[in-house]
Amino acid sequence: MRRQILGLLIGITLAAAFGLSGLALRWSPNELDIAQQPGSVQTYQLLLKNEESEPAQVTIYVADWFRDANGFNDLSLPTNGVRWIFSRSFAAGEELVVRYTVALPEAGQIAVAGTFRSWTPQVIDVVTGARSIAASAVGVTSPSSGGQISVSRQVEGIDADGVATISLTVRTLIAFAGLSIEEAYASGVTIESLDAGGGHFDTVNRSSVDWVTASHEQVTLQPDESREIELTVRTPDEYEGTYWCIVHAESEATQVIGEISGTQIISRPSVGLKVLVTAPETEVLAAEVRAVSVSETDPLAIEAAFENTGNVQLVVTAEAQIIDQTGTTVSQLQFAEYGRDYFRILPGSTRTIGMTGFEVGDGLAPGIYQVIVSFDFGGESLVVGVKGFRIR
Repeated sequence: MRRQILGLLIGITLAAAFGLSGLALRWSPNELDIAQQPGSVQTYQLLLKNEESEPAQVTIYVADWFRDANGFNDLSLPTNGVRWIFSRSFAAGEELVVRYTVALPEAGQIAVAGTFRSWTPQVIDVVTGARSIAASAVGVTSPSSGGQISVSRQVEGIDADGVATISLTVRTLIAFAGLSIEEAYASGVTIESLDAGGGHFDTVNRSSVDWVTASHEQVTLQPDESREIELTVRTPDEYEGTYWCIVHAESEATQVIGEISGTQIISRPSVGLKVLVTAPETEVLAAEVRAVSVSETDPLAIEAAFENTGNVQLVVTAEAQIIDQTGTTVSQLQFAEYGRDYFRILPGSTRTIGMTGFEVGDGLAPGIYQVIVSFDFGGESLVVGVKGFRIR
């Protein structure tokens, strides 16, 4: 019997890319970018439409999302959670520790649950250890689960400001390749990495998941029917800048979209409405260029890492000037992707962009040059990065 994997495909465009002929859902508007005072409650009217010829059973829920360093939306992060991804191989008997901090709420404790998954061979299990991050859990150790692969949680300490230090210890009796670990908290908390153990660390520290409530958790939509959905946003008494989440409308219908090595890949189409909430008159626009590199010279290929160090989403344009040894600008490149000459970046995120130029012989003679990459993000001045390179 063939195995089946149930995957979540977010958005109509992704479903179309896989050739799905099933249910299509649409939010109107397709994004909600609002300014709302701290300590207030506002309700916003949305429309959810079934654009297909079959009835749709739809579940509506709120979740986290972020954009990765390449500008792609990541919708797989656990809500109010954190994730580590290790793409390397592990040896039998190896032990690995990751450490992070979590700021506790006023109650001084919060529930947490974790899971992990190895890739090859595949092992899926829960993280053992403290289930509540609290003073009573400090220093308490838990034995390994006894499985071939185990991950255990320990509360190392809690400081005077209520910030807890957590460690996760990975132990394995077998060799395997690839590992992902997820921790999910009962409500929104600020999480910072202390030591990712060489893995890739992801979290959202400006989540508005706990602020947003939809008027319906489930609806049935007839063909071409639209339903009004109210979205209530309750902001905390104090917040600054922009916080965000996504509201999913997910069909209960599933479709087989392909097969890999005898395993069926099944989709459950969904459409997401991004919600960004900003406290008026608290916006800080700030940015830095973290790195500039010239990866190729024929044709010319430039990469630059831009970090949003402010507290609101930025809309950014970029250009690169090529300067020869006389100080003359010999070439100018403009950033563009998917038909746009700009990109958006969330606060606290870093985006790596690329720009390519003409081949050697079409304008750049052998010699020493500088590339100056400039970013315009709407601030008082541009931010720039400079890199020298040689064409032989």
